[in-house]
Amino acid sequence: MLVSLNAGQAAERAAGAALAAGAEQAAALRHPERAAAWLRARTLRALTHLSGGAPAGAAERREALAALGVDNAVYQRLAAMSIRDRAALVASAIERFARIDIETILQASPAATGRIVARARDRYLRSVRERPSEMPSASPADAYGELARRVQAVASRAMSSEAERR
Repeated sequence: MLVSLNAGQAAERAAGAALAAGAEQAAALRHPERAAAWLRARTLRALTHLSGGAPAGAAERREALAALGVDNAVYQRLAAMSIRDRAALVASAIERFARIDIETILQASPAATGRIVARARDRYLRSVRERPSEMPSASPADAYGELARRVQAVASRAMSSEAERR
């Protein structure tokens, strides 16, 4: 849902096709993390190629994502990113996949995966720095739950690491 920004029918078709293909590959996908990465890679490929089916309106998409702790500012920041960058950010920072699994999801070499993940994080964090007033005044952990706590922790670590490099 985060990667597609809850793009309605296209997201449903992409996930359904990945699950159907995964069922056919069940014997080869015995390792849970590798299977999860494989399914996400298939879904990402399908999302980048699928068209048709009107996605839900912005208000409906935001409402559905609010249940995951995605407020308007986070939605806007994610919407400004490419789907591949969103996938890299979600896989690395939210779902915390191993590097090998992120390579599978992005279908990229280790070096390219590193660049894609770094670029996605930099773009997201740059948008946070450029518009800090859009961040909610209440703690996201209080308002939105576990997902927001994880996003906030990752952003804090990344921003403190960047400050240390300076």
